[in-house]
Amino acid sequence: MSARNGRPWYRNEKNSWYCWIHGKQTALGVRGASSEREAIRAWHLRMTGAPPKPQPCLPTPLPCLPVLTVKSLVDAFLADAETRLKAATVKLYTDNLKVLVGEFGTADAGKITHQQLSLWLLKSWGNSTTKAIRIRSCGACFGWAVRQDLLEKNPVVKVAKPRGQSRADAVITPEEHGKLLAAAAPCFRPVLEILWATGCRPSEACSMTVENFDVANSVVVLKIHKNDRHGKPRLIFLTPAVCDLLKILAAKVGAGHLLLSRGGVAWTAANVTHAMWRLRKATGVKKIAYGYRHTFATRALSRGVPDSHVAGLLGHSSTAMVHKHYSHLTSQADVLRAALDKTV
Repeated sequence: MSARNGRPWYRNEKNSWYCWIHGKQTALGVRGASSEREAIRAWHLRMTGAPPKPQPCLPTPLPCLPVLTVKSLVDAFLADAETRLKAATVKLYTDNLKVLVGEFGTADAGKITHQQLSLWLLKSWGNSTTKAIRIRSCGACFGWAVRQDLLEKNPVVKVAKPRGQSRADAVITPEEHGKLLAAAAPCFRPVLEILWATGCRPSEACSMTVENFDVANSVVVLKIHKNDRHGKPRLIFLTPAVCDLLKILAAKVGAGHLLLSRGGVAWTAANVTHAMWRLRKATGVKKIAYGYRHTFATRALSRGVPDSHVAGLLGHSSTAMVHKHYSHLTSQADVLRAALDKTV
């Protein structure tokens, strides 16, 4: 039977009655050609209680994921850093990122902008060098998050980095060194004398022990140091005066660290920084402990010591760092000046 306008119809091949509902052929659930009356009744029921026209299928909304806060990000970064980096580096990151968490702890890490970070850095405590180190720690954290696919971008990339104190400004004159020595506590004077004479890093001076002090060769051998990834020990060569000083300290302490504070506790790089800050207030000499290292390099290069020798004394694996920061004093600069003279 063919379809009828507005009425059910019977399909022989299906032995069932059908009707049109919302433009679609719909089976009424009635079978048999003689069941027209039942088909009409079923049709009326369908028309009066017919289901609504089906709506287009909408995509199922994604589940709401928890927000990655700045504090959660920092905690994850530091937990990973502890498995890869030295304890001193992890502590540096921890101290600097603590300030970041104090400002943005509950904020969505993915929505932090470089404008927000720039304003925060401007208002945060510390001098330009401190702020420069702080923002580098933040950059390490956000950069790690990008590499781990936790964030899409690193907002620190666009933050203008504060300029730290230049190496030229950090140089300590003999007169300033004398003032610092005179005002320093007796337990701190050996630290200053070692920094002045060797050019080692403050952390390296604090790592000197009776055990790594090679008296016969007048050298301190550090197996764990900043550049130990190269697999070579750090050799700190000692002048006769410093070697005699360490002999006295070694005889006094017997074993362990050679440089001890007033309470008999080993000096740390952080404590050296605080001690220099107190000396700055007492003497008016606005210098930092790392300035002794810059002073050593500047003094050696200006006296004609080859840049490769200076790099070795500073513990660098190549002359790249010396050329980068002291190019105006290196032997390479002298060669270029001599070449310039020949062109005139």
